[in-house]
Amino acid sequence: MRPEIMEGIQKHIKALGGFEKAEILEIEPGHARIKIPVGQEALNLYGNIHGGFLFTLCDTVAGMSTYACEVSNVSLQGNINFIRPFQTGILYVEGNAIHKGRQTFVIQVSVTSENGKTIAAASFTMFVTGAL
Repeated sequence: MRPEIMEGIQKHIKALGGFEKAEILEIEPGHARIKIPVGQEALNLYGNIHGGFLFTLCDTVAGMSTYACEVSNVSLQGNINFIRPFQTGILYVEGNAIHKGRQTFVIQVSVTSENGKTIAAASFTMFVTGAL
């Protein structure tokens, strides 16, 4: 492999950070909403928010929405659509249960910017591992 290609590939390996800055705004059974400031530490090498960072935020909110129903849970399946790029600023991540079953919950998650633009939309199936 050409050295310049390998250098470009290695730039993809980057530490991501900033999850600890999330603030819970709303929480109730089947619903969670957080606010998070996104800084440089959450961006990919192209200067946009990293897709893995967004996916992790959505997964976390889906778990919180389910946990608020007093059940422990793990992600069984997740998918995300990245709607538009985002650099730095405030994001809101909101999850709502659209199905609350005995063994699974389905949570729809939206990610929006401060000005209300949709950044990403996701859906997660959460497996219930037990009552709390």
